[in-house]
Amino acid sequence: MMKGSGDGLKEGREGNRPLGWLRLGVYGSIIGSSCLIGLAVGLSTVGFVRLYTYIWGNFTSTYEVRRYIVLMPVLGLSVAYLLVKGLAEVKTTGCGTHELLELYHYGEGFIPERDTLVKPIASAITIGLGGSAGLEGPSLLLGGGVASAICRRLGVSHEDLRKYLLTGAAAGISAVFKAPLTGILYAIEIPYQRDLVREAFIPATFSSLVAYLISIGMLGSETIFPMVPYPTPPSYWTAFHALILGLITAGCGVVFTALFRFMKRLASVGPVRILNPITGGLLLGLIGWFYPQTLGLGYDTIGELLHGEDLPLGLLVSLIVFKMIATSITLSSGGSGGLFVPSIFVGSALGAAYAGGVMGVQDKIIVTAAIAALISSTSKTLFASIAFVAETSGPSSIIPSLISATTAYFASGRSTFLSDVQPVHRMVEEEEAVEVLYHNLKERGRVDTLKELKVAQVMTTNPVFLLEGMILDEAVNIMKYHNYRVYPVVTESMALIGCIEIEDVLKIPEYKRRLTLNSMPLRSPIMVKEDESIGKVMDLMIEYRADHVYVVRDLDGRELRGVIAGMDILKKLI
Repeated sequence: MMKGSGDGLKEGREGNRPLGWLRLGVYGSIIGSSCLIGLAVGLSTVGFVRLYTYIWGNFTSTYEVRRYIVLMPVLGLSVAYLLVKGLAEVKTTGCGTHELLELYHYGEGFIPERDTLVKPIASAITIGLGGSAGLEGPSLLLGGGVASAICRRLGVSHEDLRKYLLTGAAAGISAVFKAPLTGILYAIEIPYQRDLVREAFIPATFSSLVAYLISIGMLGSETIFPMVPYPTPPSYWTAFHALILGLITAGCGVVFTALFRFMKRLASVGPVRILNPITGGLLLGLIGWFYPQTLGLGYDTIGELLHGEDLPLGLLVSLIVFKMIATSITLSSGGSGGLFVPSIFVGSALGAAYAGGVMGVQDKIIVTAAIAALISSTSKTLFASIAFVAETSGPSSIIPSLISATTAYFASGRSTFLSDVQPVHRMVEEEEAVEVLYHNLKERGRVDTLKELKVAQVMTTNPVFLLEGMILDEAVNIMKYHNYRVYPVVTESMALIGCIEIEDVLKIPEYKRRLTLNSMPLRSPIMVKEDESIGKVMDLMIEYRADHVYVVRDLDGRELRGVIAGMDILKKLI
């Protein structure tokens, strides 16, 4: 008998071997694909950085001729605009991160190959000739585009295309900043304001590491900013200042994002949009005439502030204001680039202004904390912002940066540069379908449809409901006869007091099935009136991740009149 058992165990192990090899093959395929993407993106990003460096070097050599400072941004924005409009498939200029997320959420998960080439070149010209933007936007597009091209040739499934889009984006960030951890975390954080794309973590890790090695091998291993020494651990006083700074930075981030969105709207309603690069370039040049630090990336100014350079408070405030204006003009007037680096610039100036104006002494750690906080506030990438300052300025800044960035992340609410393409959370299929439909209607200019269509035209009347005095067993019996997941709970007078899901009932032990519904913690219902628009209903569904909204006669009396499910809206609008 013992021998027979041993033989059976041996056979079981041998029988499981093919499954083990299959798993090894799957992981090997993921790792191999990710490393290939990292290699290709690393080489491509190095080429992009060298192109930018060449253009910027020629631009800065003209500084002695002051009029060129005014004229070069006009040339840069105009050429970049014409390149995108003439050669790209998706003919939108502006922030590369925005386009990546739009394709991730609302597209098919890949970037057209022409755009992969054209838009990074347009960004290099924009920034190289004085446009105020960052290299990370085009690096994300370049990385995502290269990954898309590789995956389509490898026959990667449609379901995995989005994952590898982020894998390439992570490699692009890693290579351009020489910061692999930042690349990994940014790629899995940026798609959502309060959620992570966990399935992209492993492939993003391998692609980022390979791209980083390529970058430091060809561009040098020095960090983009000077390392900040800090001989002693941060004190309570430093932590207190980091907390206050986080609140101030949150306010600054809200202003920055609002200004950016305002400039985008202003540029979109101009009578002759083709003139935007000229007018925007002239305004940008005038700002550069008085504050040349605001043009381009601004790495030199950031480096000075991280070194503890004591600039006048008035100059620092001016740099904050005009950098925000210059960036908003650049990316709304035909230029292409990113918003991450301008956030670093504004954050460093804000940190230096706080240290000098409030603390009375320049504190490098406070400057790095402000950088992390502004990135966290404007992009909703908490972990990536902390990793970035740690990798580019040294680990001594981690704790103050964590305090400031966390404070700014939550204090700024849902204000972000990417609000229209960055949902708060990942959604279930029906919620995601409503989000995609809402975005597409807005993109096609059908906002009036959302305003004109009223709740009363879409709602289901006489919905199935549960009375608050029912015991759980009675509620379960009603649920058995209907194919709904969520049920409204009402009083005898039909006043809505809450809602309950099947999952809530299934969690209740058998011995508590004699409890009444009004003794249970019910879910808060989302309510609208019959005369409100479907646009408002969709806003509420997206904001609260809900697939049901209840219709009441008025919000005070809460008399239940009907219900709207996400599927009802889809059927009506498609």
